[in-house]
Amino acid sequence: MAGPSDARYLLAQNEHPYPPLPSVLAALAEASADLHRYPDFRPERIAGIVADWQDVPAGQVVVGHGSAGVALDLFHAVVEPGDNVVHSAPCFDAYPLFCEIARAEARPVPLGPDARHDLAAMAERMDGRTRIVVLCNPHNPTGTVYSWAELTEFFRRVPATALILLDEAYVDFALGWQAPDVPARIAEWPNLVVLRTLSKSHGIAALRIGYALAEESVAQRVRDHQVPYAVNRLQEAGLLAAVGAEDEMARRIAEIAAERERTEAELLRLGWTVAPSVTNFLWVDAPGDQLPLRAELERLGVAVRYYPGQGIRVAIGEKDANDAVIEGFAAVAPLAPAHPAHPATP
Repeated sequence: MAGPSDARYLLAQNEHPYPPLPSVLAALAEASADLHRYPDFRPERIAGIVADWQDVPAGQVVVGHGSAGVALDLFHAVVEPGDNVVHSAPCFDAYPLFCEIARAEARPVPLGPDARHDLAAMAERMDGRTRIVVLCNPHNPTGTVYSWAELTEFFRRVPATALILLDEAYVDFALGWQAPDVPARIAEWPNLVVLRTLSKSHGIAALRIGYALAEESVAQRVRDHQVPYAVNRLQEAGLLAAVGAEDEMARRIAEIAAERERTEAELLRLGWTVAPSVTNFLWVDAPGDQLPLRAELERLGVAVRYYPGQGIRVAIGEKDANDAVIEGFAAVAPLAPAHPAHPATP
């Protein structure tokens, strides 16, 4: 049986299916001439690029080695041994790991039946030692989303001693999702940290460019825990080129969204239960034996992410990759679990 390393279609890590834009590659080539020079001791220039792009003061910006790197810096800044962190289960794999690194108690909360965070259950798990509450919105790995009204209703239940880490790694794909701009959010919720990345929507995952937007004292606290020289010249050049190509990025996102909708419709037609995704991936319920489907997908050269006893996350690729996914799920369609579809995303 072929493994992920042998796969023709790499759909396990939610990567962008298209290579970097020519303008990004040109910027990287030009910046490579200065690789013998150190980057800034503190990434002030790249923070300024993000601040101008997001229309926030530079003091509210934290940049780092991918969104995961910024999140880990946040854990180092605010979590002490014995504190606890509330997050969903499943969630982005890094968060349980960060709890271990920070020697914090991880308090995972199973998702609700709609494949979204169980916000009521998460509220019950918070206490005076809760330092971070993690909300991936859109959610990873299910692709589901909460409305801003639903989120803020939950925010009111978060203790003032805890930070709300709103991980928006996939928000650029959520074309119909609406929320106040980030300055307004932070003004109303000073314990809110909005986490984002260019890895997914802008297709530069290998450059590891992530950033957080937060109230200035919170942002400074995180910056104080960052390693010097952590952001390099290639990242700075790639970021500047990527944010200067928003129209091209928007076209690519629209293409991915169209393929997501087509693939989802085909899987639903085959009898599979698929969560209503607003991201660049789909979550397919598969609580039973996943081995027959895994064997079929690997035969077709498709690598996806398996969550044993729960489901399968499938990143959206180019058309031939998505066709292979549909073919694999069609081959074992009689094994699709028989239960109601998830309700529509708000």
